[in-house]
Amino acid sequence: MLSKNELRALSRIGNGADNVQVLSGELDLSGTQTYKVIRSLGEKEFANLRRGTIFIEKKTHIALLLEILNDSPDACTVLSDSGLEIIKTLAEPRTSSEISLLTGLHQTTVTRKIDLMRRMGMVRKKGPVYSINEELWPKMKELARSYDAYTKLIDPRVPFGSEIYHLSKDLAVFSSKRTLNSTKTAFSGYGDHGMTVRPGTNYYCSSDDVNINDIFLHSLYVVEKDGGWRGRMLALIFYVMHRDELKDVKHPLVNEMHTVLNGGRVDGWVPLKEMQERAKMYGVDLYDN
Repeated sequence: MLSKNELRALSRIGNGADNVQVLSGELDLSGTQTYKVIRSLGEKEFANLRRGTIFIEKKTHIALLLEILNDSPDACTVLSDSGLEIIKTLAEPRTSSEISLLTGLHQTTVTRKIDLMRRMGMVRKKGPVYSINEELWPKMKELARSYDAYTKLIDPRVPFGSEIYHLSKDLAVFSSKRTLNSTKTAFSGYGDHGMTVRPGTNYYCSSDDVNINDIFLHSLYVVEKDGGWRGRMLALIFYVMHRDELKDVKHPLVNEMHTVLNGGRVDGWVPLKEMQERAKMYGVDLYDN
């Protein structure tokens, strides 16, 4: 997340304030405060100070962000703090609960920021779903897609070469063919709860510790991205095996599981009868739910 001062600094640097003294004057901050802002921008890979000159990183999402800040300085207030993270999730239309799930932000925080975006015409609402208002903010959709794609490839918590399934302020869920000194989760954590599977890769998260609810939810992040029927089947069996413990886990895939278990058909799921054959291997009866 970028603070208001960090966004203001980016805008000023982009317009030529490329040394600490000039930038300090334009931001009306002390030299110490300005150095702190620049250091934070460096840690977040937006800008760096080298030999007395401040350089903006050459990345597509940063260039788009600068264009938006130049076109509308008021956007600085909206995109600061959680704003840019929320916009990133709106690369596709989302509900507030989906945005909360993807960002790790409390739904009250999401709603408050979304309301501000709507007042500026940046975001519109159709039913429960929010989307970027491309007619008024055409570059914002490009920014959302570019920043979302970038963060899915690069994150300091995730080792190079890993595949990322979920990123939020407090959590990264990823996989690697290598054995890493990280916390196992998703399908790699099922074995600690009575259901050993051989996923073909190793699933990890950035948390130091996980419980059964975390492990199950992280496996849903994997399924959501991969979209394979096998992952859906394994997650369903695990859910039925530990239904009492997992009853409070909220995710759209859990709703699909309820439909499938009640005999309904959902795209992407194989028939319940076929999954029951695999469930028997784990002593689970999918029809007894």
